[in-house]
Amino acid sequence: MGITSEAVTPRLRMSGDDRRRQLVEIGWTLLQRRPIHELALDEVALEAGISRSLLFHYFPTKGDFYAAVVEAAGAKMLKPVGVKDGDTPHERIRSLIDGFVRLVERNRVGYTSLVRGAGGGDVRVVEAMARVRDALVPRWLAVAGFESTGDECHDALVRLVVRGWLVGMEETVLAWNPDTLDRALLVDYLTESFQSQLQVAARCTTAS
Repeated sequence: MGITSEAVTPRLRMSGDDRRRQLVEIGWTLLQRRPIHELALDEVALEAGISRSLLFHYFPTKGDFYAAVVEAAGAKMLKPVGVKDGDTPHERIRSLIDGFVRLVERNRVGYTSLVRGAGGGDVRVVEAMARVRDALVPRWLAVAGFESTGDECHDALVRLVVRGWLVGMEETVLAWNPDTLDRALLVDYLTESFQSQLQVAARCTTAS
């Protein structure tokens, strides 16, 4: 017998913003067990204690709900972990990467759903993931100790390089098999890769 969320009586009254946050949080929890395009909206509504039709009041389409979940999940999963102010840029970057790799180990299903065309290619979901990645770039640059030169061409190239590197790191970690490659070796490689990419970007703009 299928889920009949239309018959569910709301457990409590919430403001519109609180209800949206609750629904997104439920979606985030479910995302840790299955790809986002497999999230059943009936299940989300049932968990929230509301009807399916009320869920669509807060999120007009399935794509709108998926995009909100992806953006919230991306903000949680892909944000840099805490680093120590006294560490060197190398140590801070290594800490970020190590934290990211450990996160993937703990939550491979949800991570896979985020970075590989979540939502079956729905444009709103893809755009939400792009916004998450774009927001990460300045954070990673700050941790790396990058300072603007005042040359917009140089800064634009550095941002682009970091953006591309982050995508490459995601795929590398996703393909990683901890049974065949030690985590520390992977983290060391990615740390050197990040710093090398920044150095190449600096050389390219200097040469031009």
